[in-house]
Amino acid sequence: MPTFEEALLALGKRRIRLPELRDAYLRAYPDALDAPDLRRLLLDALRGLEHDEVADLPAQGRGWDRSGFPALPRTATLRNVVRSRRSAKTHAWLPALAFAADERHPVRRAALQDINAFLVSARDRNLSPVPTRERSLQIFGNEKRLDDIRKGEKTLFEGRISLDDLYCYPVAPPLPWETPDNPLAGRPILVLENYHSYDSFRCWNREAALYAAVAYGGGNSFRQGAGNLDELIVRTAADGAFYVGDLDPAGVDILLGVNERRRAEGRTPVQPHCGLYTWLLVHGCRCPLGKAPRDGFTVRLGEVFPAGIAGALGELWDEGLRIPQESFGLEQLGGGEAAIASPDAA
Repeated sequence: MPTFEEALLALGKRRIRLPELRDAYLRAYPDALDAPDLRRLLLDALRGLEHDEVADLPAQGRGWDRSGFPALPRTATLRNVVRSRRSAKTHAWLPALAFAADERHPVRRAALQDINAFLVSARDRNLSPVPTRERSLQIFGNEKRLDDIRKGEKTLFEGRISLDDLYCYPVAPPLPWETPDNPLAGRPILVLENYHSYDSFRCWNREAALYAAVAYGGGNSFRQGAGNLDELIVRTAADGAFYVGDLDPAGVDILLGVNERRRAEGRTPVQPHCGLYTWLLVHGCRCPLGKAPRDGFTVRLGEVFPAGIAGALGELWDEGLRIPQESFGLEQLGGGEAAIASPDAA
């Protein structure tokens, strides 16, 4: 199977139009045919060739096709590829990056060249670890590139490079939180997936003072290490944490993902507030389920829920329904059902 560069060379011309660029990319990467982000993949590959001085792309403007996102160049012009290949082969790689000499994907190779240049420059400096986005900006000129490459892992390029090698560390989005007016030590923390529910519960807890703090998980942001949850537990002298989210596969998957990471790191899992989940299953507003759970997902529900709740969730989704957590809000907290939200009911 040819590389993207080889597929372009096989066309036998210097100026190549967009349909031919796309066809050449698919000859090199046929698995990308059904990729939802094919335009992004093609643009990254073209930017890689531009970075390696293999091809020139037009300036932004009429030379770009904006019928989809991202915009793509209508043409690409090949340079002196013989010179480009020779310079790539003689690139001075550090011993730790020796594997990069065999890298043929233009985007990956460009990223490795940037990392190699950074590590060369770092040899004479006493660097301290910094957040990944600060280091990414220094390496790539793009603060998000490093996080895009690592995809939530602590290593890059199939484990060959670690974040420690790059003198940086990941930072999870922080949890917004609020303590009651008269906080008490030894109470748990309650984390809400959605911010409207967070607002209702924090207002209620100001006076109820049943939780050491109420925190906003921020949806999938909570999966990225659960933010500053452990710091918050220490600061408020709390006794663990409970979680409530939407009763759909996406909402439940957040809690599963958080606990999978916490167990792997030797930390105490976050517990579901079973009282609130039970109330929601009985009284919550049922809405159409947008996306069914993936195969085997319901089997994992037992990792965090008791059998009764796990079974009821599976039945709910089998019926094509979901229940938003907003079903239990200020009206319930201000009425006779407030006891359901207490830590004792969890």
